[in-house]
This record gives sequence, structure tokens and C-alpha cells, in this order.
Amino acid sequence: MNLSDPFGRMARRHQLAYETMCEAMRRSGVTTEQAAHEIIQQARSRAMKFLAIGMLVLVAAAFLVPRPALPLVLGLGVLLLVWTISSTINGRRYILRYIEEEIKHKKE
Repeated sequence: MNLSDPFGRMARRHQLAYETMCEAMRRSGVTTEQAAHEIIQQARSRAMKFLAIGMLVLVAAAFLVPRPALPLVLGLGVLLLVWTISSTINGRRYILRYIEEEIKHKKE
């Protein structure tokens, strides 16, 4: 029994997300390690661009909103940061697992 996930809900959620990503990779024709690593790089680049634009919008909003609403704007910025980093890390982990289980396994 895992104390951080006693009912296995997170494990099931991650497994479902991995299976969905695998299906998308197969439909896209990703069959080589190099292609999968390129997707990781593209996702990282996209995440950085998203964060840069999001932070610029939040900084602009911080100057435009009244002072009492500033904690809300900063909270949204932190949420944006955590969500983007978490999604990028999970995506990278799923793609690396796809390489190990699907691509390398088919070579054998």
C-alpha cells in the first residue's frame, strides 16, 4: 500500500494519460527514439514560450488591477507556473517510458 496514493487513483490517472499519449504517438507515426526525443524538445520549448507569454500577461495585469487584487494575480501566476512545469515533467516521463516500452521493445 502506497501511503501517498492509498487507493491507487493517481496511478490509474497516470496510466490512462500514458496510454492516451501512446495512442497519439502511434497515430503520429513516432517510431524512433530520435523522433520521440524531438517531441520532448518541442514540448519543452512550447512550455517555455507559454510561461514567458503567461508571465508577461500576469505582469501587465498586476499593473492594471487594483492593489487588493494583486494576491489573486500572483496566485494565478504561481498556479500557471506549477501546472506548466508539472505537465511538462509528466509528458517527458511518459515519452521516455514510451521509448523504453514501445520503441526499444519492438527493436528486440
